Amino acid sequence: MNFDGILLRGLNRQQQLKAVMLSVWFFLTVATLWILKPVRVASLLAHLGSTETPYVRLAGVATVAVVVMLYSIAVNKLSRVAVVRWSSVIFGSLLVLFWTALQIWGAALGGQRWFVWAVYILVEIYSVTMIGIFWTYTNDVVTEVESNKMYGLIGLGGILGGVAGGAFVDGFARSIGPIHFLLVCAGLVGVTAGLGSMVEAVLKPPPRQTSKTDDEVKFKDGLEGAHEVAKSRYLQWLVAIVIAYEFTATLTDFGVNVIFERAFTSDVELTKMYGRLGWIASGTAVVAQLVLVPLLLPKKHIALLVPPVVMFGGAVATLVFPVVAAALVLSAADRGLNYSLQQAVKESLYVPLTDAQKYKSKAFIDMFVDRLAKAGAAFALIALIQVWGAAVRPAIVVSLFSMLVWIAAAHRLGLRFRKAPPEQQKPTSTSSGETGEGAAEASQVRPSSDVTVNTGLKGSFDNLPMVRPHTEKDAA
Repeated sequence: MNFDGILLRGLNRQQQLKAVMLSVWFFLTVATLWILKPVRVASLLAHLGSTETPYVRLAGVATVAVVVMLYSIAVNKLSRVAVVRWSSVIFGSLLVLFWTALQIWGAALGGQRWFVWAVYILVEIYSVTMIGIFWTYTNDVVTEVESNKMYGLIGLGGILGGVAGGAFVDGFARSIGPIHFLLVCAGLVGVTAGLGSMVEAVLKPPPRQTSKTDDEVKFKDGLEGAHEVAKSRYLQWLVAIVIAYEFTATLTDFGVNVIFERAFTSDVELTKMYGRLGWIASGTAVVAQLVLVPLLLPKKHIALLVPPVVMFGGAVATLVFPVVAAALVLSAADRGLNYSLQQAVKESLYVPLTDAQKYKSKAFIDMFVDRLAKAGAAFALIALIQVWGAAVRPAIVVSLFSMLVWIAAAHRLGLRFRKAPPEQQKPTSTSSGETGEGAAEASQVRPSSDVTVNTGLKGSFDNLPMVRPHTEKDAA
């Protein structure tokens, strides 16, 4: 097991300082997110119920799309550090505003549908923009050579932030209360803004080029990426995995929400339990990242199959025993493996492709496929609720079918990768004697062994790169 990327070997003192500061920044950003997540879900379940979930998720997807569009316009007019400062000021001010409103009007306001939706969507926007801004900044100030040595520690900082945030909520939900967590997070956002300014002052990176924003580039690449996906069976199986996972995650999340909603009636207890779920899931991700990723990542076929098979087992257990303990195991398996092994192997599958396939198809999958899959899963959940209401078993049963699709797609993609590993690919044929499409894809493969810690965050609109891209920057 290689820990060089976490122990910062091969870096000078200035580079080590850069890695540590960025890791602490990411730790605080993700810790803040994992304090806010339990608050928003608990508020939704306590006041509106689990059947409201798909509707607020759809609203979140639409709102995030608008925010990303506005961000694309604003980012060209601001410096790198100004983006960090202004986004922190906006989020910190909104959190203080929400806290003040709850202090004045209390439960009369906190139970209003529009207010619950506003809190939920605000946290969704935070998960997209603040984490995305962090990775945009990091990819801007870290060189490609440095990224292979620094991203291990930086990514691990984010996972540990999830552990810390969830543990804080679990430990202090009763004494501090969900409402005051908003004020705590406003303070953390302020600290994060100060740390970002400190990083800029210490590193003194050169001014960034603002001729074209990352989102503009990615939108154009995304449209062109649809053509790359259409002509590649390899990429089509990858798309199938993304879609199947989103349906699986949406349906199993709903089942877990229903179980928690029935077991805990107050928003305080719900907040506490979702905090517990947060640190358990993040702790699972730490173990998986340090143990499973180095062990299984070279074996792509097995690495692709482990997450859906483990989730399938957890779903069956929840189907038979729909209790809190089973729900915790299922959700921890989902989030823990998604943040680590699943995300790592998914990103590594882009490595052997050509630049056109790698960046354009990835932009298409991240920007269009992933978001459409989220929306489609929400509509499917709405249909399910219309028939069975807030029922655990129907949601889990349907999720099992999406897991079977996921397993089948993972198996086929693993076979295609195994038949033509990067170091054996030829321009005219593959090791299995394929011609036509297989040979064409084989001729486009480039070897790479650069793998670092990955920490994709559920609910975000993009995924972390495992290697620093040349033309796009991904947000976790």
